Amino acid sequence: MLDRKLTILYGSQSGTAQDLAEQIWRESKMYHFRGHVLPMDEYDVSQLISERAVVCVCSTYGQGEEPDNMKRFWKFLLRKSLPSDSLGQVHFAVLGLGDSRYPKFNFVAKKLHKRLQQLGGTPLISIGLCDDQHDLGYGAVFLPWVNQLWEQLAKVAPLPAGQHKLLESPREYRWKVNIVNTDQRDADDIDLYANVQMPNGFQTIVLENRRTTAVDHFQDVRMITFEKKCIPWSSGDVLYVRPYNSAENVNELFDIFHQLELVLDKDTIIELKAIDSEMPVPSILNKPLPLIAIAEQFWDLTAIPRARAFAVLAKTCPNELEREKLIEFSQFEGQEELFAYANRPRRTILEVLQDFPHAAKNLTPEALFELFQPIKPRAFSIASAVESGKLQILVAVIEYKTKLSVPRRGLCSHWLKKLTPGEMVHAWVRKSTFQLPLDNKIPLVMIGPGTGLAPFRGILQERELSETPNSAPLVLFFGCRSSTADFHCEEDLKRMEQSGMLQLFCAFSRDQPDKVYVQHLIRKEDMLLKKLLVDNGGYVLISGSSKNMPQAVKEALIEAIGDAQYIEEMIKLNRYQEETWA
Repeated sequence: MLDRKLTILYGSQSGTAQDLAEQIWRESKMYHFRGHVLPMDEYDVSQLISERAVVCVCSTYGQGEEPDNMKRFWKFLLRKSLPSDSLGQVHFAVLGLGDSRYPKFNFVAKKLHKRLQQLGGTPLISIGLCDDQHDLGYGAVFLPWVNQLWEQLAKVAPLPAGQHKLLESPREYRWKVNIVNTDQRDADDIDLYANVQMPNGFQTIVLENRRTTAVDHFQDVRMITFEKKCIPWSSGDVLYVRPYNSAENVNELFDIFHQLELVLDKDTIIELKAIDSEMPVPSILNKPLPLIAIAEQFWDLTAIPRARAFAVLAKTCPNELEREKLIEFSQFEGQEELFAYANRPRRTILEVLQDFPHAAKNLTPEALFELFQPIKPRAFSIASAVESGKLQILVAVIEYKTKLSVPRRGLCSHWLKKLTPGEMVHAWVRKSTFQLPLDNKIPLVMIGPGTGLAPFRGILQERELSETPNSAPLVLFFGCRSSTADFHCEEDLKRMEQSGMLQLFCAFSRDQPDKVYVQHLIRKEDMLLKKLLVDNGGYVLISGSSKNMPQAVKEALIEAIGDAQYIEEMIKLNRYQEETWA
């Protein structure tokens, strides 16, 4: 029989795995469990041998990589010196977060589950594989999986006599929020992330923010140039930034507070205190702060709320009709209705507060930190070589219509769009998921429609500026709508083509009656591709939207070389790599 300790660990790249791990921790209190919820790399992994029950929640990044805050934990588990019965006393459960459009779907969770078993651990339940492509999102797997977890734990760690499951968690809120009387400060001087140390982190300023698409083109794409810093990067590496909310959304939030007669305004100074030592206050919030700074820099005001947010709203809602609908959205049985209400039209948390005014009017400051998800960092492939002296990214500004009257806008892309020369940005660099061959005589076939061009522009620029001559065939399949509207980096690509270093194939889908995409050109170049990939052992690198393009390209390549098994072998040997995004 296990004791009442349950350790919950997460590996999270964007924050979603952390959110779900914290929800498991919160629910564990209903069953009288104790134990921390921590990033895997902040946990003393040498103590794992003495645990009895562990839950691991982890996402998969890029080409099957583990998140940054899981790397040391995973490296320790891979030690060959660990006995095969090291975790003989440990019961574990693994929940993975992934996207089935990627070849290595939930690869990290699968590896972790297998390794814990190899070390003698006993699975409490089957591995949970959440799929971001499911109509109901991660909740489709997470909600029934976590219910099964509690059922199984009830068998191996039954409640002591006289104890019963609580009807709700005593840790409904993360932290206690105090409104404090202190000297008002200029919120413009407050930078929540000024002292946050990130690996390869730095501050840089904007040098240029240039639109690369025609003014009358439907999409605004930006080439943003930052001052080059001493932080090194390699071709194809990724730049991370953490955006701020727009002034319009921040003002809308405080207008809602005013309409609902909540005693909260931009100058309100709050202080967070831990309710439970197992859930400490993050260091960036561990001081008195004006609410405006939190609204601008910490809460994601554009996020689509998850089921958890509706449960929080329902808790203190005095209106019966609103409460019934909120409860429905918060439960597994109501996830289809929630998807239709929130996910499909991309309804934001601010719009939800306006739709449920009775619930919103009874919000407490503590509840706000449950409703609003933290702003997550965004990643952009670096579109320049170190040798160029510039750090550049290519950004498509996201804006589209749904059934809602107000257009949906990407938080980060609109923030980047508005940056002006001289503005300072916090950023950090992460290694690319692309692994280029060490031998630069090996051919590279690069396929990058739209802004998928970005990492390849960096690779090509590096080869162009390299002091050693490049002898490898370099081929690029680029696609966009029109040769005159959205041909990104046209001057660079044509110069490289004319110099003979690059074979360039461009698919301009709207420049002729029949639409032409990169996969059509790939099929036409079957002889070239057979020579580069089969005869000369070349690599295929694919970058761009993860929706339909990667599968269409794969089918075209199979048709071009006439051997599906060969493409599968390329994938296994890491000669066929994808870096795609939703």
